[in-house]
Amino acid sequence: MIVDFHTHIFPPWVKERHDEYIERDACFALLYSNPKARLASAEELIASMDETNVDCSVVLNIGWMSHELCRETNDYILDSVSRYPKRLVGFCNIQPKAGDAAVAELERCARAGARGIGEMRADVQGFDLGDKTLMKPIVDVATRHDLILLTHSSEPVGHEYVGKGSITPEILYSFLKEFPDLELVCAH
Repeated sequence: MIVDFHTHIFPPWVKERHDEYIERDACFALLYSNPKARLASAEELIASMDETNVDCSVVLNIGWMSHELCRETNDYILDSVSRYPKRLVGFCNIQPKAGDAAVAELERCARAGARGIGEMRADVQGFDLGDKTLMKPIVDVATRHDLILLTHSSEPVGHEYVGKGSITPEILYSFLKEFPDLELVCAH
């Protein structure tokens, strides 16, 4: 079985109003301002999977700045997974700074079938993985529902590139030491 563990899908209305979302969200702007950057819907991803013999894809949200954009695009991911349950595994995202609303959204997504959280981008979303007060309720929900947390991770060496970020191994190590029961995927 071939599994692509890191894909992103977007609702058609995000593609249609691309420039509006660039204006609304710093993470989206960072990743998708380049005219060569492509956005894929669930159907486009499935077509690509068929062409390349990929059996299953983990579909991730992005690190939206606002709780509302997380929720809006989480709904699309959950709907897509329900339409393609044998082909797609859904990860939903939250804005941890939304506090209780973020925890409630994570609970909602877990009950609806999400298998993970991500792609978290602490540096772009403006939260600190080392903030125990902020992260403990999120990690509690994740461990209770056996959710994987996928975070964008960066190497401190090498060349700069768009979206590289600043979540380096020392930050991730401290986070893992604080929450050893959390299943964590460090992407990139």
